[in-house]
Amino acid sequence: MPEIEGYKVIPLRVSANAEHCHSVYMKEHFIRLIDPNKPKGRTLFIVNLPPYVTAQSLEKFFQQYGTVELVTFAEKPGRDETEKWHENLTEFSNVKPPFKFKVAYVVFKKNTSLGRALEASAINLFSDTSKESFIESGMQLWHRQYQEEILDNEQTQKHIDGYMVAYDERERSTFEAAKNSAADVDGWITVGKQGRNSGFEQKESVVNKLEEKIEKGKKKKELKNFYTFQIRESKMKNILELRKKFEEDKKKIEIIKQTRRFKPF
Repeated sequence: MPEIEGYKVIPLRVSANAEHCHSVYMKEHFIRLIDPNKPKGRTLFIVNLPPYVTAQSLEKFFQQYGTVELVTFAEKPGRDETEKWHENLTEFSNVKPPFKFKVAYVVFKKNTSLGRALEASAINLFSDTSKESFIESGMQLWHRQYQEEILDNEQTQKHIDGYMVAYDERERSTFEAAKNSAADVDGWITVGKQGRNSGFEQKESVVNKLEEKIEKGKKKKELKNFYTFQIRESKMKNILELRKKFEEDKKKIEIIKQTRRFKPF
């Protein structure tokens, strides 16, 4: 197969009957910076993948060369590009991955699997026996997308229960830290009603007094000459006052000269 700047050019087929197919470029992934999600010697890098190619379809194809641990996508090569691709994608979110051309990282469990995968003459995203495509389309695709929009009650409840358990644990840890005046993982000390660093009791009367004090402080510290035109006017007034004082001082000096009480030397 032809090569372009170190990339092996191979066809990508989504059906056994395809007369014309798309070409992709692949090579061993190698960068100087160590990335634990893309280990050296076990990661295959594929460029120019069409939008409809899924991680599951690539995993099914490359499993014939060895165990596939992970398949991730990115819009372009880069250390943080994979995280950007999956940004805002959560289990119960309606946000979908971008539907555009992309690059893929296929991580194998063993180094030998990567070598065998690089010898592939084509990426056929369909079953060799049944000739059924790994890529869903038409009514099958629409049906799956519709089913994914319907929440599973048991799964949703399980997710909520797990979140609440974690929340209660965080609250308990915060309360214990406030009692013992212990710093959290970020170095902050929670102030509570008990312990060495106990704070004020948040009664309504205490809160009202604090609010009144804050309001009085705001009134005392009102901003003056906030706008540009106010600053300009203030400077003009200051200059006029200085000129007026200068003229008055000149008159005083003239009066002193006339009364012969002015002795400069």
